[in-house]
Amino acid sequence: MKTIVIIGGGAAGLAAAVSAGEYIRNNELDIEVALFEQDERVGRSILATGNGRCNVSNSRAEADAASAFYNGEFVARVLAGLRDRAGGSGEDGGAPTRFGASEPTDPVLRFFSDRGLAFREESDGRLYPAANKATSVLDVLRAAARRAGVVERCGCRVAAVEPPRALSGRFTLRMADGAFERADAVVIAVGGRALDSLSVEGARVLRTRPVLGPLKTDPTWTRELDNIRLRCKVSLFRPQRSTERRMIAPPAAGEVLFRKYGLSGIVVYDLSRFAWAGDTVELNMLGCDPSGALAYLLRRRGRLSRALRGGPITCDDMLRGLVLPQIGHVVLKRCGLAGESACSDDALGALSAMISAFPLEVQGMGDPAQCQVRRGGIDVASVSDIDLRMDGAEGLFCAGEALDVDGPCGGYNLHWAWASGLVAGRAAARFAEGEGA
Repeated sequence: MKTIVIIGGGAAGLAAAVSAGEYIRNNELDIEVALFEQDERVGRSILATGNGRCNVSNSRAEADAASAFYNGEFVARVLAGLRDRAGGSGEDGGAPTRFGASEPTDPVLRFFSDRGLAFREESDGRLYPAANKATSVLDVLRAAARRAGVVERCGCRVAAVEPPRALSGRFTLRMADGAFERADAVVIAVGGRALDSLSVEGARVLRTRPVLGPLKTDPTWTRELDNIRLRCKVSLFRPQRSTERRMIAPPAAGEVLFRKYGLSGIVVYDLSRFAWAGDTVELNMLGCDPSGALAYLLRRRGRLSRALRGGPITCDDMLRGLVLPQIGHVVLKRCGLAGESACSDDALGALSAMISAFPLEVQGMGDPAQCQVRRGGIDVASVSDIDLRMDGAEGLFCAGEALDVDGPCGGYNLHWAWASGLVAGRAAARFAEGEGA
């Protein structure tokens, strides 16, 4: 009997297994699909996403693909190909309501909807299971895999994938315990450190690094603000050889969480995909440029002065009620101002500059353990955007985080995992069938 091995029992691996298994079942082929997972159970990573709710996808993922994803042009072509083969209309994703009042046209959403998963859409296009629990997503996937005859093999870590030595030969999978397995087609669906420890002969694998997580910054100004939240606009700048600097990421509004080591929060996570040590994060606490901030503070000082009937307005007065006391204290310290001192024009200028562009130098990722994905993996330039087959390796496919692709928070990375898994799984089944992908 021919065998297809899916390496990795996460989101991409499960989608690939279901896709391959259903193709085999529907075409009555004598091919086994085996899902190899090094953990004691499949889908553990799915259960941890979205704080246990699983942000399944985003209704804007396909429309935003080229701009939202790293290597976005490649992603856009893969998603477009999946839609074309699935008979999509080319219109918007058409995410179903909680009770399925509309049928989704996006192939990923239709895949889940056809297998019983209902969705609810929240802010910014985020899609969650209607049951609001990640377990419902995993239940649907595992049930579909069982129906398709997929064999789960947990506690199996693949250490190396070796290509066939003859034209009609099979792949050899070297296991971590010294054993080996044979396969007619292989889908690599592991990423991050698991991919780093997997040897794939002939593959062009880029070293991975954690992204989509908190940033470590100069702790001088964040240490005393630990666990304080601030809604603001966040920008990222990179120094140039001249005295100029370049904006790396446009301003994005959101909630920042100060930590002893730096910054956290969704807006910071998204920014971390572009940040390098030496860059500068700027927090705009008022949402306007320095001239607008100065004009606002001038009006504010005038109002306070009138209310106090011409009494002296201190720097503390200017910030009280505008920002939290702890933040105000740090702002004053950075400006070199005493809170009880009179808020002169010079002081007003310093305050307006600081609260509209509070700078923090990036020193790297804050806590790699909190990062949601890793940048790097199999170079997309060596992979077909039609079927996700690796160049020069007939029968070897890849999906999900195994590829050098990552997206922002909000369901984009899971959407890519499902979509690429569906593409790679079906392609592997067609290859094993003997028709090629």
